[in-house]
Amino acid sequence: MERVKYVLICLSALLLFLTGCGKEQQFTPPGSSQSIAVISQLKKASFSIVDIQKNKMLSSVDLKHPLTDLIQINKDVIIATSKEGESLIEINLKHGTATDYMNVDKGLTSLTYDAASHTLIAANSQKNVVYFIDTERKKIKSTVKTGTLPSSMTLSSSGILFVLNAESHTVSIIDIEKEKNIRTFSVLERPSGIHFDGQFIWIGGHGKQGTLNKSIYAYDPKTGKKQREIKLGVMPVAFFPEKNSSTLYVLCHGDHTLYKVDTKTNKQLASVETGQNPNYITADTTSIYVSNLDDNSVSIIDKHSLIMKNQLNVPSGPYAIVLEEKK
Repeated sequence: MERVKYVLICLSALLLFLTGCGKEQQFTPPGSSQSIAVISQLKKASFSIVDIQKNKMLSSVDLKHPLTDLIQINKDVIIATSKEGESLIEINLKHGTATDYMNVDKGLTSLTYDAASHTLIAANSQKNVVYFIDTERKKIKSTVKTGTLPSSMTLSSSGILFVLNAESHTVSIIDIEKEKNIRTFSVLERPSGIHFDGQFIWIGGHGKQGTLNKSIYAYDPKTGKKQREIKLGVMPVAFFPEKNSSTLYVLCHGDHTLYKVDTKTNKQLASVETGQNPNYITADTTSIYVSNLDDNSVSIIDKHSLIMKNQLNVPSGPYAIVLEEKK
């Protein structure tokens, strides 16, 4: 009998240990002088930390579920989403930990952050809502209905949230102060990628079934009417705007090419090939970073000349990227 008790106690202790391991993963914190990229992997439940100056892998951290988006909410903390897990994940660069941040729900696809109000906004593609989360209290403040399958978002400086809904091919316009959906309008079918330039909402995507869209479109957010079109490569899916400029970087994954365009003149300024099946784009002051799902790399491209500078080799299926640049 005593032996049975001993075995049960040991099993209980082991279970507690394993449960704890599932909730927290540790890694070596990056050095204070290192410029790094934190990169999620869609084909593997993990994220990587890469020294972007030395093209050197610093850490690879296994998780329960693949991460669909990353956003930095302060100098030490990155929040991540996953479609399969019910919790947001906190990646703490100072402490070297990846832990459950708070329970929300399954189906989370996209994040944005309003620093002024410390509000994290998370899109749920299964319930077709966005959650407004108070990051100081780790509590959902409100839930706002969107169209079907909210896939990406952008937040204006005036506090208006634009949510792109992939399945209903609509844009939901939400006032974040009132936490209310104020308008919805239709866009092209199978849309992907959204950018607000202060006047127009730019949308890319795949287009109708059986066709290959090769344009990005500007919509008037007040009327929902299409105003302009710029023809580019095959299937434009992601944008990155230059601050205080009409320059827009457009990523087309159908022809694995990055385009630099001027949205005022509707002109294409330059283009460069990336890796295979590019899907995500971000930038720092000098370079564009593009993750390439199918050849396990991140392309580093000079912002101004659009010449390829380097390729980071990363684990399987790189997707979302957060940059931490040290001066």
